[in-house]
Amino acid sequence: MSDETLPTIITEKNRTQIQNALKEMSNSMVRIEAEKDHMKAIAEKILEDCLVPKKDFNKLARIYHASNLAQEAAKSEEFMQFAEAVLEPVKGIEQQVD
Repeated sequence: MSDETLPTIITEKNRTQIQNALKEMSNSMVRIEAEKDHMKAIAEKILEDCLVPKKDFNKLARIYHASNLAQEAAKSEEFMQFAEAVLEPVKGIEQQVD
């Protein structure tokens, strides 16, 4: 049987197993929804109390969770160096304005 083919016979054992798995999956989904609501409430509280925009707080939380602040800072520094090099006026050529 492939992953794309539904079984044609469901035994009582299968039915019980599937129903229990569905309950477990549904309970997991409820917990996920609750955690997402909790995360939104945390970001809202930080916005209200500290004036940190939700978008920025959520990005900071993802970095904190991944424990890669140093990597993100290095990427940012690398990008800033690149941007400065690209945006530096070209010597000996007048800048054109469109």
